[in-house]
Amino acid sequence: MKEFGFFVSKAEVRKQSPDRNLATATFKDSEERLMLAKSLQSIAKAKYVLENAYEAMREAADSVLYNEGFKSFSHEASIAYLLKKGFGDSDIAQFDRFRRIRNGIKYYGGDCEKPDAEEAIKLAEKIIAKIKEILKP
Repeated sequence: MKEFGFFVSKAEVRKQSPDRNLATATFKDSEERLMLAKSLQSIAKAKYVLENAYEAMREAADSVLYNEGFKSFSHEASIAYLLKKGFGDSDIAQFDRFRRIRNGIKYYGGDCEKPDAEEAIKLAEKIIAKIKEILKP
């Protein structure tokens, strides 16, 4: 995983004014998407569960960026920023692994197994809970 500064230098992240309203709305979307992912577990293919769990994590990560005055044009940059917020290497590596799986599903006709979808939900719960603490006023 590249450092966040790399993405800034490549203009994949733009500095902007902090936007608390956008951060709050995006975080709320992440919580709702996680609930959707959980509800899909018993009625949809695992790939749809994983996609939504991943997107929930990404939205939560983006909410931190908005709150701190950044706009990311890269999923990797959003993930990398969480290292600056005290997330462990293991969680970040797993988050990035789900990014790669999701890209395979979305752009290359890939699929995933149920255990991956279940792990994505668990990680999303963990990441979203920690980001909720970070965003507290």
